[in-house]
Amino acid sequence: MKTHIFILKTFYSTPLQTYRYPGFNCDFKWPKEGGVGLGVAGIWNLLLRVGEPADIVEEENLHTPRSGDLLFVNPDNPFSPDTEKKLYDWMEAGGKIVGAGCPEAWRFAFPSDFIIESSKLDNPYSALAWICEGAQPELITPPGWKFLKIKKCKNISIKNFGILASIGGERQTPQRALVSPIEEAPAVLTYKNFIFFNGNPFSAFQAWLQGQENLEPWLLWRHRIFWLDEYASFLCQTLKKIKIIQPLEKGIPALAKTTIVLKHDLDYSRDSTYLDIEKQANISGVHAILKDSNTNYWLDKLKLNPQNESAFHYNTAIYSRWLEAARHILLNLPKRSYLPNKKAIQGKGLLKQVRWAKKKGIGINTLHRHDPFIIYPELVDALDTVYNNEIEVLGSNSFFRGQVLRWGVNCSDGLRGNYGDAPNPQFPYWFPFRLAHSGYGGRLLKGWETTSMMEIEPGLLEQMIDYNIPGLSQKVIVLNFHPAHARTSTFVKGGCVNWFHEILNLCHSRKVDIRTLSDVFKVLKGFVK
Repeated sequence: MKTHIFILKTFYSTPLQTYRYPGFNCDFKWPKEGGVGLGVAGIWNLLLRVGEPADIVEEENLHTPRSGDLLFVNPDNPFSPDTEKKLYDWMEAGGKIVGAGCPEAWRFAFPSDFIIESSKLDNPYSALAWICEGAQPELITPPGWKFLKIKKCKNISIKNFGILASIGGERQTPQRALVSPIEEAPAVLTYKNFIFFNGNPFSAFQAWLQGQENLEPWLLWRHRIFWLDEYASFLCQTLKKIKIIQPLEKGIPALAKTTIVLKHDLDYSRDSTYLDIEKQANISGVHAILKDSNTNYWLDKLKLNPQNESAFHYNTAIYSRWLEAARHILLNLPKRSYLPNKKAIQGKGLLKQVRWAKKKGIGINTLHRHDPFIIYPELVDALDTVYNNEIEVLGSNSFFRGQVLRWGVNCSDGLRGNYGDAPNPQFPYWFPFRLAHSGYGGRLLKGWETTSMMEIEPGLLEQMIDYNIPGLSQKVIVLNFHPAHARTSTFVKGGCVNWFHEILNLCHSRKVDIRTLSDVFKVLKGFVK
């Protein structure tokens, strides 16, 4: 009998540390610490990756489980007595619960002679890892997050799996980091029909996935290009090992083992080389049109090539090429850097851009970030506003290498703001996912999100196609080739068109599926229904 999987929608009281910002029709308070509000989305994205879509249910809609039904619960606060009773009754009726998050919330799930407490590392730079027998430490949680410690245990019926450890010293380098096991802090605890994952890994996964936490210091702990894929694999393999889920080996039926999306940000160029090559090869690409002097040119071009996806290249920066050139030539002044344009994103800013594109005739099924700025969390809120008001928009390609500016900062300071170094995708997860809106209690956005890589070398793509991760049978790789670099030697002598030809030959020889991004999103939307 197939196990039915559910995720309990949980709520949180407003934490002490929040970031206030103007949203679409009101101000929001976004929790800043400990991944508050991110756990539900983290679980949902993990399960989707292994072909196990889960239903998110309200507490009042919890039914009597069938034997083996599985409920994931990731609270950020202790439960009310009524909620505790409902969860206890679920387990007594034969359902299983996988819990994580706030340690204090789970006191009711253990016997009275098993006393737990919430703890936190003293060192603000130390992360948490799981140490399991016969395996290398697995980094699990960013610095400063809470975890469960056993204060008193007289019950031998509770089973432990692995232990937690702090990661300090030269923390960036696994071979030389100080790995210190934490006493009385198991990685996984099981008791009857209850399983607890210590260290809040589901929230951590989502926090890194959508850029709330900086992944850069930890890239050497896993494959830097597939870091979050390997983290997802580890968590899902752990669930499989303790016989919680059986991931679908074939993944999502309508997707190939490897799907490639070829996209082109059309800013500041009228070079149609890539469009012409795709037409000759009878393949479809995604062409993202920016609001610039070339907008009408590309609109006319794409009307003549309807097999390609017309998309919108939205703006995140303030910068004038002509003004900076004039200042430099006429006044001998240095050119200034791009600056983040919060007004273009927050509140109704992004929605106004999208509606301009729609009126202009630009396709809006998918949105594509222009310039380096990921203004967090305003961008998440802005995308949410777009998805709720323009149902044609299926998702975006916004979370790829750039400058993540958190909590109101305007530049990368290494803490609240950081950037990725090429070729790091900065959000190394090669499968579509959904963002979480913590200002709205952690609900999932309606649209999809993806990472991508710009001007990739053919050899690196070959490595990515060949790289297999246990338990993850599919990947979707979005590649961006700018027409502005097609025939200029910005990245390679003679232009990136030479790389592009090699990549098409590689895709053909490996029988890789090439699709548009809107096609991929439609497949996923149909699957989760």
